[in-house]
Amino acid sequence: MISGTLLVSKLMSCNVQTDFEDQNIMSVCNIMHANDIGSVVIVSRDKEKAPVGIITERDIVRILGKLDPDLLNTPIKKLMSKPLVTIEESASISEASKLMNTKKIRRLVVVDKNNKMSGILTQNDIFGAIEKNPDLFSEFYGEIFSSKFKEIYEKFNQYRLESLMPEFNQYRSEE
Repeated sequence: MISGTLLVSKLMSCNVQTDFEDQNIMSVCNIMHANDIGSVVIVSRDKEKAPVGIITERDIVRILGKLDPDLLNTPIKKLMSKPLVTIEESASISEASKLMNTKKIRRLVVVDKNNKMSGILTQNDIFGAIEKNPDLFSEFYGEIFSSKFKEIYEKFNQYRLESLMPEFNQYRSEE
């Protein structure tokens, strides 16, 4: 299957962990810890529970690095990354990859044709597909790789190392 026809809906995770925008950073950290994930989609409290932002491990490190105790009680809506970057589930993985690279992000919230959240697609989901079918790499990034190839290749190799040697993550976190 070529990447132009491989749809986001085929690789996305439907089990999206969310938290409400009026919660604090500890609530989000608890969700990440309990589910062993690196991000939580932040939703509104209205009946649609519309996604309004995202908070990632990187965001949390940045926030806690400020050493401001008041940030622990600040509503997450003031700390989350926004606006939320979304992609339709009918988009191709190639389009998703290009959007991630353009926006310099590693996660996309997936929405249906009515703009309702239906999943999340991560860079690791794409790398996992490439690992299963290496031909997808050249389809995503072209036969003649751009100057970004080195960065993309390094990220892919990091993903492979982490997936082949889960204990590697343990040693990285101890550094």
